[in-house]
Amino acid sequence: MLMSVTKAAPVATSIVSPRRVSPGRLRRGGVVRAEASEDAEPVPPGCARYAVELKKPLGVYLANDANGNIFVEEIVPGGAADKCGLISVGDRLIATSAIVFNSEMDYGGVSVKKGEEQIRFATRGESFDTVMAAISTWPAPRKMKLEFQRCE
Repeated sequence: MLMSVTKAAPVATSIVSPRRVSPGRLRRGGVVRAEASEDAEPVPPGCARYAVELKKPLGVYLANDANGNIFVEEIVPGGAADKCGLISVGDRLIATSAIVFNSEMDYGGVSVKKGEEQIRFATRGESFDTVMAAISTWPAPRKMKLEFQRCE
């Protein structure tokens, strides 16, 4: 599956990206980018935010606009997002669940990641590829949380 920063990327499959996101991509200054459940970005007038929990495949195609916002471009009929009934085309992705590993151990020259940590990964200011990589870290059997903003 190919992804592009300017084209829609399917999130309708179990694995969005063949590569896993490394903790370094989700960290800034050595601190995991986990944030409080309220986004630091204020909700604009006429907009509302909501969260859903879905299992993969999510059943949506995501794209980004000229401002770097990631939004729902298409909903796959019969997919998880469609069945949920809350997500609409045009809704902006604010945050997603992600998994990071906070430590490594060396066993006879083999580096093993450990300390799995579930975080809320805010999409603001992040590249499309980084957000897709963050989504891909979430294991398929677990429900992941996606936060959206809808403006009228």
